[in-house]
Amino acid sequence: MTPAQIFAATRLILLDFDGPTAHLFAGTPARVVADRLAAQLAAAGVPLPDDVDQYGPPELGAELIRQHRDQADTIEALVTAAEVEAARTAEPTPGCRDMLSAAHRAGRPVVMVSNNSAAAVRAYLSKHQLTGYVAEVIGRPHAAPERMKPNPWPLQEAARRHQVSATTCVLIGDSVTDIEAARAAGSASIGYANKHGKAARLTDAGATTTVTDMRELAEALCPDTGTEDRTMP
Repeated sequence: MTPAQIFAATRLILLDFDGPTAHLFAGTPARVVADRLAAQLAAAGVPLPDDVDQYGPPELGAELIRQHRDQADTIEALVTAAEVEAARTAEPTPGCRDMLSAAHRAGRPVVMVSNNSAAAVRAYLSKHQLTGYVAEVIGRPHAAPERMKPNPWPLQEAARRHQVSATTCVLIGDSVTDIEAARAAGSASIGYANKHGKAARLTDAGATTTVTDMRELAEALCPDTGTEDRTMP
């Protein structure tokens, strides 16, 4: 199916944050953020795993909550603070503003579904004046890493809140876990293949289709996207 055919067959657009919407750790590399976060967690008395340097910020938080449920609130607060700080210097994904604007003009609601904190997503949307283009933000469930993608819960929750079936939703994501979550929910999926070899991996995971430029989705939603939108990243 083409993106246009997928949009014609669905009612609710679900959009991942880090990747299709923004490069969250563009201003400060994820490794640097994760190392700072690890130091803060250790200072707060949270035991760290031996392989702590193998985790990105959200993944580290999820793993630590699994291991130390009694410290979940502390872990979640520190991870969220690190993500909100990163969101201040995140770089927009080229073409995402076009896509959001096209969806808005086409009357198609967009819900953000992310394994990052909702606070970080909202901070980014506010800074870039995109809040009005997004109907809702469903971020990482508080202290419940088992509900993060690839679990279908974020997609199912978005569908529930908007009173539609998950089978009438399409998720736009750039990771295999996004595609797996969509498949588990019975939703269509569009893989954003922004790196060499990613299209094949997303297709193998079950993506309904893939694109290499978010502007392809803007065109599919609203063929006449307008010159103003095309000048914006």
